[in-house]
Amino acid sequence: MDMRQSVIATIVLGAIASGQSIASPSPQLRQLFTTNACPGCDLSNADLRGYNLAGANLRGANLQGANLQDATLLLANLERANLSNANLTAAYLERANLQQANLTGATLVLATLRHASFRRANLTNANLSGADIRYGDFRRANLSSANFEQTNLQWARLNGATMNQTNFEEAYRPRMPYGLNLW
Repeated sequence: MDMRQSVIATIVLGAIASGQSIASPSPQLRQLFTTNACPGCDLSNADLRGYNLAGANLRGANLQGANLQDATLLLANLERANLSNANLTAAYLERANLQQANLTGATLVLATLRHASFRRANLTNANLSGADIRYGDFRRANLSSANFEQTNLQWARLNGATMNQTNFEEAYRPRMPYGLNLW
């Protein structure tokens, strides 16, 4: 059985075990699963819980409302992707490229975002509580009304970020040489 058949069989068996209706994955999902790339694809509301998408190229993809809980997106390219209202709870996005991505209303609770780049990204109303954002790059990002409660922001870069009504309650951010110290 080749990789493609294995992935499709896993999806079908997973659907049977969970009681979900059996449906063939969309052509975009098949492309993602077989090539680990789907730039510009419409994956809105896709259920990608727990999938290993390490190194995936999802540049400019529409992942609005997608469920990526517990997904592995290590080194993934999500530049300019639409992740608005996506569920990324406990997702692993170390060193992911999220530059200019739309994460409005996204849930990134307990996510691993070490060394991730959010330059010029829109995180308005995003929830990042408890996330590990060490060395994260948020330069010029819109963090308005975002929740960073109890996050680890050690060495994170926030220069030029918009932070209107952003919640940094109990966030860990020691004074570091990057020019912006909130305390």
